[in-house]
Amino acid sequence: MNFYISSRLNNINQVRYSPDSLRIIGERECDGIKAADIVIVITPQGRGTHIELGMAIALGKRIYIYHIDDSYFKCDDNTCAFYWLPQVKQLTGEIDPVIEVILRESTSLG
Repeated sequence: MNFYISSRLNNINQVRYSPDSLRIIGERECDGIKAADIVIVITPQGRGTHIELGMAIALGKRIYIYHIDDSYFKCDDNTCAFYWLPQVKQLTGEIDPVIEVILRESTSLG
């Protein structure tokens, strides 16, 4: 089972990116999503995460989106319409039980 985990670049201030290196990173991220059976979005997310989410939706991937509480999953300004699609499973709470859910469900997918 292949997984792709999407979140923000926390080390942006530590690394200087050139246009070529950003292109390479973008290509690798696209390839990672294409190869994944499951895409996991961990919030709070970075700027590119919704692009990755859109790619995963367009490619028909199974998607999990995780936030520590349900504040991203209420019908208000914090949510996104794509979080409500049938192939997107919303997960909240402590991370260890969430990982167990994803692993359990991924083994049932084959």
